[in-house]
Amino acid sequence: MKRTKFVIGNWKMNGLKSSMNIYEGVNKHMLSNKKSSDLNVVICPPFTLINLFSSKKTSKIMIGAQDTHEKESGAYTGSISSQMLSDLGAGYVIIGHSERRQYFGENVKLLADKIIAAQKADLKVIFCIGELKNEIKNRKSVLRKQLKSLPKKLNYKNIIIAYEPVWAIGTGLIPSFDEINSIHLSIRDILKYDLKFSKNVSILYGGSVNPKNASNILSLENVDGALVGGASLNSKDFSNIIDYYT
Repeated sequence: MKRTKFVIGNWKMNGLKSSMNIYEGVNKHMLSNKKSSDLNVVICPPFTLINLFSSKKTSKIMIGAQDTHEKESGAYTGSISSQMLSDLGAGYVIIGHSERRQYFGENVKLLADKIIAAQKADLKVIFCIGELKNEIKNRKSVLRKQLKSLPKKLNYKNIIIAYEPVWAIGTGLIPSFDEINSIHLSIRDILKYDLKFSKNVSILYGGSVNPKNASNILSLENVDGALVGGASLNSKDFSNIIDYYT
């Protein structure tokens, strides 16, 4: 089965207007690559840069956001709705990142509401799941619980799953390649209550992905791409990761 491939950069709370040079460096690299590819490259900058990046007319890069509010509008000072993100030019949004779960207390119910709000605004959801270090032995049950945020009616075309073991994010540590492959297979197994979704949904790996380990990770049978953190802030490093697919 040929599933859609993604390389997605999560800039987190990094980036100023001057960071346009990183974006342009990656885009220039992609435009110069003559090989055909069905790869989707997405950059998720801070809210402040979404409009600037999405206004680039000759770009091969799609733009996403790092979070959204569960309501369409209202008295929620400081919050950004999915409709606002779509209006700015975003086509994707990350929901459920472990840092949102950890620092902002986001739970299964709240994340479910955010997914629904994002889909109403025609945003494709990058839904993050992953276990803490002390949850490794119970990994499958942890992932199963987190996946309960997904709506009952699933569409593989507007949801992407990103498996990011929390203990690997920013640490330089990753599971073994065989382990990554088997975890992705087990996630697909958990989702078999909707066979079409389970078979076709793209499942990405995230957590300390860099140019040195990307080729090994992205060559795994059950891995459909990468969610990249720190390495996406360097145009050369991010381009090298993208090159595996092109």
